[in-house]
Amino acid sequence: MPFGVRPDAAPWEGLLRALGMIFVFMGVIWLFWKHNQRTIEMLDSHQVVVDRDDMLTDAQKQSVRDLSRALKSSFGLDLRLVVSADGLTRPPLDTKTIHIGLDPEGETFQVVLPPIVERALGRGFTAYLRDDHFAPYWASGNWQRGLGEALSLIWDALSNPEDEHGEYSHGADDAPPRGGSYRGVVRNEGTFNE
Repeated sequence: MPFGVRPDAAPWEGLLRALGMIFVFMGVIWLFWKHNQRTIEMLDSHQVVVDRDDMLTDAQKQSVRDLSRALKSSFGLDLRLVVSADGLTRPPLDTKTIHIGLDPEGETFQVVLPPIVERALGRGFTAYLRDDHFAPYWASGNWQRGLGEALSLIWDALSNPEDEHGEYSHGADDAPPRGGSYRGVVRNEGTFNE
């Protein structure tokens, strides 16, 4: 009788053994859950930053991962950063992922925003990041700082929606039809049926 209680044992010994077994099982289940959660985080973090030539420091990679988690929790958006000296390929269009590609050797920066995010921020924002933002950083050789500031610009633009004049405004005469509501002014990128 290896798991049984001896006949001459105290009456509470069986209860203690049962509670001990329950606590052991609960501990194993909790450790298994924590291990799986950590494995999933590691897999997700490896997909966020792809640094083929180890051009970013571990602190910079962690900062990008932290931003990715913040974008996911605040806006439901994923972030993928590819740093490569071998050239960049254009990623497929995704409705939830901000793709950023950086080729320091070729001085190329690529940003692909989900269509709804690009409309909300304005095509001029994407054009600025792609064409103008990195010029001083390429010249000075400090592209890592330019990357950090580009990511900061994206976060700020998503966190603080503005109109085309750089101001967030909502007046009484801006009310949508049929008494609906919306968060703010949407940038006008032209007529819908062009």
